[in-house]
Amino acid sequence: MTAEKKEKHVSTVQSNRMTILSQMYFWGLVLMVISLPFSKFMMSVAHFTLAGILILGFMKLDSYINLKKRYPGFRLYFVIIPAGLQWIFKSFIDIFRRFFRRENMPAIVFFSLYILHLLGLLLTVDFDYALKDLRIKLPILALPVILSVSRPIEWKAFRAIMMFFIGAVITGTFISTYILISRDIDNIRDISVYISHIRFSLLISIAIFALGYFSIRETTLPRWMKGMMFLAILWLLFYLVISASMTGFVVLSLAVFVLALYYSRKKKNIYSRTATVALLLAPVILVLYLLGIVSDVYKVHRVDFSSLDPRTEKGTLYWHDTTNLQTENGHYVWLYIATDELREAWNQRSTLDFDGKDNKGQMLKFTLIRYLTSKGLRKDASGVEKLSKEDIAHIEDGEASVHYHERSDFYIRLYKIIWETQQYFRTGDPSGHSAMQRIEFWKTSILIIRDHPWLGVGTGDMNIAFQRQYEIMDSPLKPEFRWRSHNQFLSIAVGFGVLGLIWFLFGLIYPPIKLGRLSDYFYLTFFVIMIVSMLSEDTIETQAGATIFAFFTSLFLFGKKDKTLI
Repeated sequence: MTAEKKEKHVSTVQSNRMTILSQMYFWGLVLMVISLPFSKFMMSVAHFTLAGILILGFMKLDSYINLKKRYPGFRLYFVIIPAGLQWIFKSFIDIFRRFFRRENMPAIVFFSLYILHLLGLLLTVDFDYALKDLRIKLPILALPVILSVSRPIEWKAFRAIMMFFIGAVITGTFISTYILISRDIDNIRDISVYISHIRFSLLISIAIFALGYFSIRETTLPRWMKGMMFLAILWLLFYLVISASMTGFVVLSLAVFVLALYYSRKKKNIYSRTATVALLLAPVILVLYLLGIVSDVYKVHRVDFSSLDPRTEKGTLYWHDTTNLQTENGHYVWLYIATDELREAWNQRSTLDFDGKDNKGQMLKFTLIRYLTSKGLRKDASGVEKLSKEDIAHIEDGEASVHYHERSDFYIRLYKIIWETQQYFRTGDPSGHSAMQRIEFWKTSILIIRDHPWLGVGTGDMNIAFQRQYEIMDSPLKPEFRWRSHNQFLSIAVGFGVLGLIWFLFGLIYPPIKLGRLSDYFYLTFFVIMIVSMLSEDTIETQAGATIFAFFTSLFLFGKKDKTLI
C-alpha cells in the first residue's frame, strides 16, 4: 500500500471513528438526562461514560500505528497495558490543554467552584465529611470540562436530548402519582422515591419551560405533537398541585415573572402588553389568595372567658388555659379539656393509645385535641362520640385539623406554613415546622459567619460548626432538627467566608455574561430556577442537586452550539 493510500485509509478510519464517538457522546448525554429523575447510581455511570468517550476522542489513531512500529517483535497484548496507560495520560494532557485556554475562561471560572472546595481543605478538621462533600460535588469538576472541550451539539441533537429529559420527568410523575393513589402515604413528600421532592420539582420546572419553548417557537414540529406538549405542561402543573410542591411553584412562578418581564421590555406588541398586564395582576391575585388563607388561620371565634362552663355533660371538671391563645380553625385549643374523659372515650374507639403516638410519630393526644378543636367540639367524651370513622382515621394518621381534608393540597400547604409562622411567634420553638426551622438555620448561619467572616470554617467542618453554634445559642430546636443552612449562599459563606461567597457569585454570574447567554431562553429560565431554589435550599449539597446544577449549566452554556433567543 502506497503512502498516499495509507494516509487516505487512516483519514477514513479517523473520520468513521469520530462519527461513532459523536453518536456515543449523544447517547451519553441522553443517559445523563434520563438518570436525573431516577437514579444517583446511573448519574455516576453517565459521568464515567461521558468521561470515557472524551478520553477516547482525544486518543490519536497514529499513536496506535506508532505503537505497532515501536514493538515489531512483540505481540500487542504484552505492551498494551503500559502503552494504554501512557495513551490515556497523553489524552488527559491534551484535554486539559484544550480546556485551559483563554477563550474557554467562562468554563474555567465555573470549574473553579470546585477548586474553592479543595482550598477549603486547608481549614478542615473533619476530613471524612470533607472527602464526602468533594465526592458529591465532582460533577462541578467534571461536567464543565467534558461539555466545553467536546464539540458543541447542534440544535436537533439538543432538542432530542431535552425530549428524552422531558419524557423521563413525566415518567417520574406517573410513578409518583401511582404511589400516591396505591399506597397509604403519611407525608406527601414520600411519593418522590428516587430523588428528593424538592430536586424533582426543579426538574419539573425545567421540563415545563422546555415544553413551553418547543410547543410555541419550534416551527418544524407537527401540530399534533405541539398539542401533546401543551397537555404535558398541564399534567406537570397538575402534578405540582397534587404533590403540594411549594418550592416548585415558587421557582416556576418567579421564572415566568422574569421571562415575561424580559419579553415585555424587549418586544413592543400586543403580546408584550399582555405579558405586562399579567405581571401586574399576578402578584395582586397571589396576595389576595394569601390574605384569604391568613384570615382563615388568624380568625377567632370570640369567647367570654368569665362564663366558661366548669363541667362536662358527665360532670367532670374541665380545665381551661386562658393564657394560651393558640387557635385551630378559629377555636381556642386549650379550652374545655377533660383529659380523663378524653382518654377513656378515645381508647374505646381506636386501637392507638391516647398516651401513645399517631402514625406520624406525634403525640396522639395533642393531635386529637387539635382535631376536635378544629371541628368546634369540646375535648371530652361527648366530643369524641361526635367524631365519624373517617375523623378517627384522620387523627390516627396524624392529621391535626379537619381543615386539611376540606381544601386542596396546595391550600393546605400554605395554610400550614402560615399556621407554623403563627405558632413560632407565639412559642419561639420552630421544631418540626419546616418553614420556621429555616429561620433558625439562617440565624445560626449568620452567627457562624460572624465568627469566621473571611475564610469560613472549611469544607469539612460545617456540621461541627453548626452543632457547636446550636449549643452556644441554646437553640430551641430539638436535636433531630438541628440541620444546616438551607440556603446555598449562606452555606457557602459558612464554609468559605465572605471571600468564598464572592468567588461563588462570580462563578455563577461571569460565565453567562461573558458568553452572552443571559438572553438564552433555556439558560435564563434555568438560572432563575437555580437561584430561587438556592434561597431556601442547600441545592448543590446533594449528588442529585450538584449534578442538576453542573449538568444544565454546562449544557446550556458550553455544550449547546447556538443561543436560543426568547
